[in-house]
This record gives sequence, C-alpha cells and structure tokens, in this order.
Amino acid sequence: MLNLREIHKPTTLAEALKLLQRPGTVALAGGTALNAASPDDVTAVVDLSALDLAYIRESSGAIAIGATTKLVELVASPILRAMANGVVSQAAHRSTSSILRNQASVAGTLISEPDGVLAVALLALDAHVTIVRKESRTHSLADFLAMCEHLLMMALVTEVTLPITNPHASLHTVARTPSNKPIVSVVASTQILRSAQNDNVAHNVRIALGGVGETAVRTSAAEKILEAQSLNDVLIEKAASVAAEGLSPVGDFRGSAEYRKEMTVVLARRAVKELVA
Repeated sequence: MLNLREIHKPTTLAEALKLLQRPGTVALAGGTALNAASPDDVTAVVDLSALDLAYIRESSGAIAIGATTKLVELVASPILRAMANGVVSQAAHRSTSSILRNQASVAGTLISEPDGVLAVALLALDAHVTIVRKESRTHSLADFLAMCEHLLMMALVTEVTLPITNPHASLHTVARTPSNKPIVSVVASTQILRSAQNDNVAHNVRIALGGVGETAVRTSAAEKILEAQSLNDVLIEKAASVAAEGLSPVGDFRGSAEYRKEMTVVLARRAVKELVA
C-alpha cells in the first residue's frame, strides 16, 4: 500500500533530479506501475507531467519519443504507424488494456515490463534510451534493459529514439485471449534488397523475443542464419528452431517454460515468413 506524504511537480529537469536524490522519492509518469506495485517505502513522488517529455517527432535522422508519452499516443501516431509496418504502434496496443493505455507511459512500460511486447518491438528496431543524471547519456535499449535498476539510480529517462531505416517488420504474439497481455512475443525486422542475381536478400536481420527471460532479447544465432540470404522455407525453419535454443524461460500460470519455448519457434517462423510474404 502506498504511503505517500509528498507530491512534487517540478518544471525543470534539474529540479526533478534534485528531488529524486531524497530517500523514498520516485518519479511518476503514468503511475500505473507504481500503483500496481504499491511499495510501502515510497513516501514521495515527482510528477513529470510539466517537463515537456510527451512527444513523438522526427529529429536528426531518428524518431524521438518522449519518456512520458502515453501508450495510446504510440498507437495513434501517424509517424509510428508508417514506420516498420507499424510494429511499435501494434506493440503499444497489445501492451495493456485500453484504459491503462491512456495512462501508461513509454518509459514506465519499459522499466516495469522489460520483457514485454513494447520492449521487444523497440529492441528489434535498434532503439536507444537517453538517461539524464548529472549529464545526458544514451544507451542501447539492450544495455538499458540489462542494467535498468543501476542506470536509473537518481536518474531519469528522457527519450527513446529509433533510427529512421524503415525496415520490413512483423510482430507475432500469443496470449490467453486477444485482450490479455502476450505470453510470448516475437518481432522480426530486416531490409530486403535485390541482389545482382535478382534475388530478394535480407540485410540487417533482427529477431527479438519477449516472455522467455527477464528482459526482451535478440537471438543473434537465428539472425546470422538469415543475414545476407535469400529467405526460403528451409532457412526460415532453421532460424526459427535456433531461436529457442539457449532460452531458460520461467513458467507461470499463463504458460509453462516448455510452452514458451515451443511458441518461440512458432512465432519466429510466422514473423520471418511475413517479412517476405
């Protein structure tokens, strides 16, 4: 149960960061994760809504998404719907219920659900995360997910960026019902280029998985099988099988570890096949 005594609403990043140095103080963007966890050692929150961190725009060859941007805005964004077959918008839609999409922020979702479908989509598109402490630093999303707790000590996420490469991309998930959060998620992306032999060849292949570990992960072994190749059923089947190798998912009431590994193969196959459909 939350034991809040103070709510602060700074108007500058410097002020927000100063407040976060205080014991028992945490940042508040959407508030959905904080409310769900209800930690009793949190006595003060720093409301980030006045910091102008809610936006989606093209900037310096990248798509920039402000940290407090709501998931509903990702779903509706013309920029994101037009990029990479709209997988980021699709992932935001599948992340949670319609009510919570109006409240949950992109940064809060990545922090509270590092293995979730939004993290998977952003990882497959080579996203980076900017964090401000004493100075601003940008990390790959993979590094951010792996070291999130350490990186965010008395710091703030300010932005998520995606390179404007606009690859072919495909998102596939499995859930108990269409309205439930995905149990396993797979996003595949690639640039399809025509070779001198007039074949369609895959370059910069990315296959990201969620629901099979503590964080979203890329399967580099499967990616290497498809890289610089003309994709066919034999290669796709081999890559899909390899995608599940080395995974150690933890089972729960939604799906056993074995089920999660089996669905990784199925969803990876579907996602890659859709790239060349």
